[in-house]
Amino acid sequence: MKGITMRNSEFSKIRALDLNLLKTLLVLLDQKHISKSSELLFITQPAVSKQLSKLREMFDDPLLVRVGNQLVLTQKAIQLYPKVELLCNQFKNLVDSEELDLSEVTQNVTIMLSDYASPHWMAQVIKKVSTHAPNVTVTCKSWSYENIKKLTLGEINFALGSLPEGLSGFETHEIGEVSSSLVARREHAIFSNADQLEQSLSSFPIVKIRGSHRYQNIYDELIGESPVLLDETTLWLALETVKSTDAYLVGPSKFIESIDDKNCYNSIPLPMLKPIPISMCWSIGLSEDPFYNWMKEMMIEIGNRIVNE
Repeated sequence: MKGITMRNSEFSKIRALDLNLLKTLLVLLDQKHISKSSELLFITQPAVSKQLSKLREMFDDPLLVRVGNQLVLTQKAIQLYPKVELLCNQFKNLVDSEELDLSEVTQNVTIMLSDYASPHWMAQVIKKVSTHAPNVTVTCKSWSYENIKKLTLGEINFALGSLPEGLSGFETHEIGEVSSSLVARREHAIFSNADQLEQSLSSFPIVKIRGSHRYQNIYDELIGESPVLLDETTLWLALETVKSTDAYLVGPSKFIESIDDKNCYNSIPLPMLKPIPISMCWSIGLSEDPFYNWMKEMMIEIGNRIVNE
């Protein structure tokens, strides 16, 4: 593409151009009346007259001349009118925010989450993105102290979950609370003695998946001295371990309910545990961008539906 070349005289004309004067010129050419133009421009009549003098000097033409009791356009003003109107509209379109076209967005969105959020919440988010913003890539980040710091620095966009207290650099939205449940292999002995559940848990090992530290204080009230068979493991390995051993897994009831294979697993509610708060966080200022605001609102809507349905 050829570069744009201008003579020094042309640059001088551009530097002298005042966009506010162009707006005044357009209104004057349209209204042909000083007082009406001042009302539309929200400035005084003397100010309009002063700007008209500058415009006459700029274009080397009177632009509007008095004929009887009216102001009429000169021939040059008639020629300028459509050009000035087009230029003002183009500038308005340049600075106005265009309607967001999700199909044209090509962003890489980073979302930090635990495996608790992946089967239900995150799966629906990905489905929504795939449908409405097919050129967007979603990168999942594991829940860790390092990644929490990255979110507060703006290096990670969103987090499905609550961040530790005392941090700054992020915004949050409280979605609700969920109860907890326990899942184990279908024929596990723990289900045959449900009345003594709390007492029998210490006899069996527990599996903890990545991100489970968020709930650890709540779960410690229940599991007590239970040995930890697997810690910080993936969801897939946790479920495979639970299916083939005497270990059990504790998690939000909504997460436990999303496990489809009822032939292999059984679950039981844990009403003795206090509810788990569910929230979503994002880097401060991120939602000022139209696309990221759409992502935020979409993820909150899905979270609300899952938690409160």
